[in-house]
Amino acid sequence: MKKKENPIKLHIALFFVTLLFSITINQVMGQKKQLPDEVKIQIDNFKVNAIKNRNVGNENAAATYLNKIAYLYWEYFFYQEAIACFEEVLTINQDMGNTSGEQKIIDNLAFVYSDMERYDKSIEFFKKSLDILKVKGDNLKVAECLSNLVLALNSNGQYNEAIEYATQGLEMSKNMNQLKLMRTFYGSLYQSFDKKGEKEKAMEYFELYSSIDKHLQQKTFDEQQRLSQDKILQVEAEKYETEQVLNKTKDTLKEVELITREKELEINLLNSEKAVQELTIKQHEVKSKAERRLRYFLISIFIFVCIFSFLIYLQMRQKKLANAKLNQLNIEIEKKNKQILDSINYASHIQEAILPYEEKMKEDIPESFVLYKPRDIVSGDFYWHSRQDDKVFVAAIDCTGHGVPGAFMSMIGNTLLNEIVNEKKIFNPSEILIQLNKKVILTLNQDSKEKESFSEDGMDITFCCFDKKNKVLQIALANHSACIIQENKTRVIEGDIFSIGGNVGICDVSFTTHTIPLTVETTIYMFSDGYQDQFGVVNNQKYMAPRFIEYLQTLQNFPFNSHKMRLEQEYNNWKGASRQIDDVLVIGARIKVE
Repeated sequence: MKKKENPIKLHIALFFVTLLFSITINQVMGQKKQLPDEVKIQIDNFKVNAIKNRNVGNENAAATYLNKIAYLYWEYFFYQEAIACFEEVLTINQDMGNTSGEQKIIDNLAFVYSDMERYDKSIEFFKKSLDILKVKGDNLKVAECLSNLVLALNSNGQYNEAIEYATQGLEMSKNMNQLKLMRTFYGSLYQSFDKKGEKEKAMEYFELYSSIDKHLQQKTFDEQQRLSQDKILQVEAEKYETEQVLNKTKDTLKEVELITREKELEINLLNSEKAVQELTIKQHEVKSKAERRLRYFLISIFIFVCIFSFLIYLQMRQKKLANAKLNQLNIEIEKKNKQILDSINYASHIQEAILPYEEKMKEDIPESFVLYKPRDIVSGDFYWHSRQDDKVFVAAIDCTGHGVPGAFMSMIGNTLLNEIVNEKKIFNPSEILIQLNKKVILTLNQDSKEKESFSEDGMDITFCCFDKKNKVLQIALANHSACIIQENKTRVIEGDIFSIGGNVGICDVSFTTHTIPLTVETTIYMFSDGYQDQFGVVNNQKYMAPRFIEYLQTLQNFPFNSHKMRLEQEYNNWKGASRQIDDVLVIGARIKVE
């Protein structure tokens, strides 16, 4: 009997043949665009891992590595190759019936076409993503997708359609009380009407955008002033309490939604009754003027007025009772909204309390700074610092996800690093990452062979050890890169391809320790991908890693104590009115030779 071929394997084989043909054509056409050698090596390694997983029937893992290849091509502006990889991953997810993965890949294809300024294709894929999200009923993601679609429509000159979708997204954002999304939609509506020449309407939306933007900035400032150092409790106890608060928050949101719907129905009913009353009174006045000479009719009208007056009295009484009930409901809604915000703010205090003070790090490395900009109230990025004898340790960590999920991962990472370095006295950076990877996998049960219980959560990390006694800098990186500058020469250190945890169940992975002698003045920058992945307000493109490294080089012409301010100013100028898409973390340090 003839063996039936696996369609996913055929798709992957066809993808590599197509990719090889595309590379051959580019060489024949004399294309000058080239990938860096280290990136080529990464892509080759990912291809090998994809083929290995395909051979053992692990299509999910093969798709993961193909997805990483696509991101590398995208980062270095090889758009066609990135599209080919994403389309192959899309096919695999469709064959497996993974609608969540399918929607994420469709979003990526839309962003790639947007970077290519092929806005018609970008709009097409954003609309496909929107259809999937509407079926799933995730209103927050639907609103975020609408914001991306509106940006693409404005870029393509389709202002009327952009206004239509922006209005839908604005209404959803208001219902969810998502102020940041409301700010984005107001900004898009301003851009649409401004391009159409309707300046008065554009200024109306610009004022609304400015009002919300100022409110959010003031809110962020106020929240930072309310930091408390006295609320640090045991990590495990706080984790349990936070989980309970989140469960109560979900129940509260459902109650608020139900109460709001009941309130709207009652208001509509009252308005309808009022309209009926007004119409009946007008008809009564016309009839009484035309037939006022008829005595029996006047008596009938008198009786009718008496009865109607009694009904009005009853209705007014009911209306007062309804208004009292509505006032009580409004008070309860305001109280529950405050409880929700207080719970999330409390979680942010807990997370920020575990972060080391920047002043404490300056005691060990006088010329250093930390640029830390969470996307939400709580963050998935965090930094870590410790000192053991003559060794100073600094780490920049980017955890999976944003907001509350990312904050949970950051607390796990902080606890494990304290255990490995401060308690077990393991000081070699590569060995620290190996131990951290094993402990994350055990903590999250990622060594389980059951697909239903498998979690791909993890973290990317740059871990640095400054040995003051031996005057060397040791650094190990997990799916991260770092920038070293010595004597105006810039060196980018590319980390190992594996992340900490989430490596498709792989526990035994190794990491490399890079050693840099400190014979001359040395400047090091460690960072997450939030800065370079930020979309610009002008051309809706990412900042990208090459531009970021180039900007770090230009900073060497300015005093080191101004680097943090200049990095933040450059980020804000690039982002403009567009939304922050990820947490931002940049750590800089200058080590002088004594």
